[in-house]
Amino acid sequence: MASEKNIKKEKSDTKVKKDIEGLSERAKKSRLKLSDLIIPIVSLIILVLLSIFLFIPMISTANEYRRELREINGKLDTLDSLKVSLSEIDDTQLVNDLLIAKKIIPKILQVSDFVYYIDNLAREKDLTTGEISAGDISLGSDEITSQESLGVSGPLSYSGSYSDVLDFLNEVQSYSPYLVTLENISLSSSREDKWSVEFDLTGYYIPERAMEPNLYIPFTKYTQFSDIIDIFSVRVEQLDE
Repeated sequence: MASEKNIKKEKSDTKVKKDIEGLSERAKKSRLKLSDLIIPIVSLIILVLLSIFLFIPMISTANEYRRELREINGKLDTLDSLKVSLSEIDDTQLVNDLLIAKKIIPKILQVSDFVYYIDNLAREKDLTTGEISAGDISLGSDEITSQESLGVSGPLSYSGSYSDVLDFLNEVQSYSPYLVTLENISLSSSREDKWSVEFDLTGYYIPERAMEPNLYIPFTKYTQFSDIIDIFSVRVEQLDE
């Protein structure tokens, strides 16, 4: 009996030993080798390179195209709005208003010519010259057309009778061949028949320059400034009399 038990035990130990050896052999075979990692690593590197050099640029390009499309659609909407606004302006009125504006606002204004006109007008009104000082100034640019407005400006002073002084100021503002503004007007009298007037006078002009208009800036119809157009029309009528 003992012999049979030993034989069974030996067989059982042999089987367990073989099972352990089989498991050990399978474990050795299942170990990862460097050659087994090459394909996954290469695949990962290729995926990263594709993302960097292909997918990301494609996404950036698609976003850029979308931005450009939005900009183009916005410009098309602006052009449609501009077309509607321009169609509401009468062509004949536009030409007439342009001719009036050109008569009032010259393309060039020499300091000497402007000062000569003012001083000669003062002499015609029997005024005595006190101070004459004028020079060119820049009045800024229009944000839509980028057209620069210029002017001749300076402090002036004259003296004479009260009525002559008033006639002179009225003549300058109402009948001057130039578009002018008078500011900081100061009247003083040293005696009853002697008055002095001091003021800052600016004459405007807009140089004519060839330029491409920006069609995509919000457009404002000039007809909205009817009060200025009316002033120009009255000035031209007075000059033509």
